[in-house]
This record gives sequence, structure tokens and C-alpha cells, in this order.
Amino acid sequence: MVTLCVHFFNIDPVAAYCRVSTNSEEQATSYEAQVSYYTNYILQNPKWEMAGIFADDGISATNTKKRDDFNALINACVSGKIDMVLTKSISRFARNTVDSLYHIRLLKEKNIPIFFEKEQINTMEAAGELLITILSSLAQEESRNISENVKWSLRKKYERGGLNTSRLLGYQKGDDGKLHIVPEEAAVVRYIFMKYLEGKSSCAIAKDVTAQGKKTIRGNTVWNPCVIDKILQNEKYMGDMLSQKTYTSDFLTKKREKNVGALPQYYVENSHEPIVSREIFYMAREERIRRNSLRKLAAGNREKEGKSKHSGKYALTEILVCGECGRSYRRQIWSKYGEKKAVWRCSNRLTYGKTYCKNSPTLDEERLHESILEALNRIIRDKDAFMDTFRENVMTVLQTDLEYREECNDDMKELQKQIKELIQNNKITDEQEEYEMISRRIDEIRRERIERIKKRGTEESQKLKMEKIYGFLERKHELKEYDDNLVRSLIKTICVINEQKMEIHFKSGTVMTQRIIEKEY
Repeated sequence: MVTLCVHFFNIDPVAAYCRVSTNSEEQATSYEAQVSYYTNYILQNPKWEMAGIFADDGISATNTKKRDDFNALINACVSGKIDMVLTKSISRFARNTVDSLYHIRLLKEKNIPIFFEKEQINTMEAAGELLITILSSLAQEESRNISENVKWSLRKKYERGGLNTSRLLGYQKGDDGKLHIVPEEAAVVRYIFMKYLEGKSSCAIAKDVTAQGKKTIRGNTVWNPCVIDKILQNEKYMGDMLSQKTYTSDFLTKKREKNVGALPQYYVENSHEPIVSREIFYMAREERIRRNSLRKLAAGNREKEGKSKHSGKYALTEILVCGECGRSYRRQIWSKYGEKKAVWRCSNRLTYGKTYCKNSPTLDEERLHESILEALNRIIRDKDAFMDTFRENVMTVLQTDLEYREECNDDMKELQKQIKELIQNNKITDEQEEYEMISRRIDEIRRERIERIKKRGTEESQKLKMEKIYGFLERKHELKEYDDNLVRSLIKTICVINEQKMEIHFKSGTVMTQRIIEKEY
């Protein structure tokens, strides 16, 4: 304490910094005790003038960005309002070596010492910085251990199917620890899915819900298209839960990264009540994949990739493709002799002329609609054969999925049995390489299963889809006019072969060759 008196004899404005790391009742008492202690400590010294007690309560200390009072303390020091800082210990000041040394050196340049009472360290002493470096490193390692322990507990929670979110648009966490539907918000979610499947873009839907005054989960009334996209991709809305989509890659910066295999993921089906059916969710996923997969083909033999702009105004946009070059058809308005009419032309032909697509026909919209209408009526007249094909395709998929699930379950049981034997025989250390290999294979099977779930719907989803289309066709008599919504529901793509013929690929798996009705002159 002699050194302290020599260095601090003429110092006037003195401040103290206090911090506790949680909001628990026990820590709150510690926080109050620190504030009271340093208030009395400074006021009792006649050579010191109280420059303030800076205290952050219940805030993490792995970095200083979110510590308001800490930053206010540093600003006051830099402004010349404080000549000395008192604090309980290095771990109270910072657990991050970089932050700790940066601020210590910053204040040292201003001739402002920091005194750590527990360690009896004065930063203005020659040996102070070396001791600070050592002790801050230890504090940082402690923070690393805490981070690893938190990660471990989270993974165990995910393995048990535990909830990984407490608030989500349409849901709120209940007292039972499960997600429960918030009706008003759920209606917004259903509206977003419905409009997307009707052909609207994420941007258009964002404008709609903004105009309606609906609020996001953060309370904003202006919606971003990215928010719409995230809702459409979130499996929680169909009642499932995928845990560990992202992870903290650096415990100091708290930087989060997308988990693309660095850590295992955990998928729980039917973990809570769904807001939209599996059928609706998977239909939206298929539509998103279809829109995102649009590519522009470049000249010659090489390909240049780039996304086409999705237009939700017309069902045929991107459904109608050129049989010669594979590019989508685009709607155009032609004006001749003062009359206007809509036609559909290959976008490659529109951009490059006949250079890369020589024979694609221009199709009159009215005749094109009549041709598609004729094909739909053929389906309605022969709905039984149509549904037989659909049913056969669905059952093939379901059988494949069932066989895959059974194979996965058998593999998982065998691998888990092998790990159990290693543990029971105390061979984990001796057979570490084998243990790690088995663990990696278990993680691979989990990832493969999750990817398979992402790519296609479950048995329930496929059956619902089949029943919905069958019920729809049962109620339909021959159509009198072209219907965009019906085209979106039943047709996957229409390939224009030539000016007399097109090939229609239905979502059921049925492929039909349809004549294009000739123009009337």
C-alpha cells in the first residue's frame, strides 16, 4: 500500500468501476455491495474527489461493446474528468485480454492509473502491465471454459429435443416450455404462405403486410423481403424444429456462422402445434427452389449463370420454357395496325435474336390459354387415370423414404451399440480413433436424414397433397375459361416443342403432349 500512496498523493478526481455478470439475486447483492463500498472508500479519503461510480449490472463481460457505464468511464477519462480508476479485480474489469490491455494502455497514455484492489496492481508501475497480461489471459481462459460449458449444455438440450427459441412470429413460449400459437400473428404467417403460393414475390408480400399495418416480431411496421423469406424457410411453422442452424465460432467476438457441417444438427418432427400444414410448407419450398433455380444461358457452348427476375403476375412466367434452348418464355405486348395483343416469346430469342435460338415460335396468348385449357379438361375427364399415376409416384417416394428410414435406424442402433461397448469396457482412451470415427458416422447419418427431410415432405404431407388434388378434380366439371391459380396448382412446367406442339409436365408426374390451337385469320 506504500506504493499506492506515493503515486496517488496528488490525485483529485477518482472514479470506481463495478460489475456483476448476471441478474440473479445473489449477484445483485454483490453489485450493491461494490457500489456502496467504493462510494464510502472514495469519500473517506480527503485527497480524493468523487468523480463517479460507474457500474454495469447483469451484463456479460467477454467484450466491452455492450457495457454502457464502462464506455462512459473511458470517455470521462479521455475527456480529462477522471485522474484515477479503482476496481475490485481484473475479472471485473474485463475477461478479454485484448480489451483489457487496450484500455489499460489508453489510460496509461493519459497518465491515468487503474488500481486493481484484489491483485494489488497499479498499472502505472513497471511490472503492472506484465502482471495484467498474465492475469487477463487467465480470465480469458475462464471465459473460454464457460463458453464451452454453455455449448455442451445446449447440445445436450438439443439432443433431448429441447426448445431453441422463446419467441417467434406466430408463437410464444408457454409455462410448459413449449411453443404455443398466437392467433393474430399466426394469421399473418398463413397470409404470407398463401400469397407466396399464389405467385406473389417476397417483395410484393412485404409491401402488402406493410400497407396493412402488420407488425414484425420486433414490432416494426415496415417489412423487409428478407423477413418474408425467413418465414417461408422456417420449419417451425409446420411443427418441426431444427436446432443448431448457426453456432458461435469465436467466444470473444460472439461471431455467429451458418452451420454447414461444423457441428451436428438435431431435427425433431411434430415438436409443437403447426401454423401451416406440411403440404403448404413443402409446396412453398418447392416454389422457392423453382424460382431460385432459374438460370440464363449464354452464347455458344459455355454457360453463364444468373438469376432471372421472378414475376408473380402471370402463372406462365417461368413455367413456360423453350424446348430448343431451355430458357423461359416472356410475355410481350405487340401493337399492329393500332391493335394490341399479348404474345409469349423465348427470352433468349428476345435478347439475342436468332443467334442462339433459331426456331422458337412466338405464341399468341389467347391461343396458348385455350390449348392449356384443353389439356386441363382432358385431365378432368380422365381424372382416375391421372390420380392413378400420381398415387403410384407418391407411393414409390414413400416406399423409398420408409426403406431409407429403416436403414438409418438400423445403422444408428449398431453404431450406438459400438460406442456403448467402448464405454463399458473403458476403451475410450485406447480406442480414441475408433470412437471418433463412429461419432463422425453418427453425425453424418443425422445430417443425411435432415437433408432428406428438407428435400421432400413426409408421408403425411404427400398424402395430403394427393387427397387435395383428387378432391379438387372430383369437384370440377369441364372448365369454361383459363385459370391462373389452377395452372399454378397442377402444372410444373410447359415445354414448347414447336408452334404446333407443347409438352405439359404436371406436378403429379403425368406428362402430356398437347397440340397448340392454330390461330384464326
